[in-house]
Amino acid sequence: MKKRVLICDNDPDIVELVSLILKRKGFDVFSSDNCNKVNQKIEQYHPDLIIMDLWIPDLGGEKATEMLKNSTDYKHIPVVILSANNEIANIAKRSGAEDYLAKPFHIESLVKKVNRYIAA
Repeated sequence: MKKRVLICDNDPDIVELVSLILKRKGFDVFSSDNCNKVNQKIEQYHPDLIIMDLWIPDLGGEKATEMLKNSTDYKHIPVVILSANNEIANIAKRSGAEDYLAKPFHIESLVKKVNRYIAA
């Protein structure tokens, strides 16, 4: 069974790029363009990893990650924060995310981060 990645980002170009890269590496990829849909998408697709944009609408990626990590149902799902914010390392740590990826990113860096937490 393919491993599943949920991308939470409202930038369609980022979603398309990350989806294309990960699908070519053998992952099933799903997306959500706002925080209000994240729980619904998790229930629907049961992702093995979540890539969370810091600036996703509604709650924002930091708050959404905190909520996931405080949930007994979802805290086991690794979260990688994605952002161009130069404070991303501190924000990721503060929110409880397992890791972060700074924008712009190299394809190899994305794949390496995903493989660190799940294997296809």
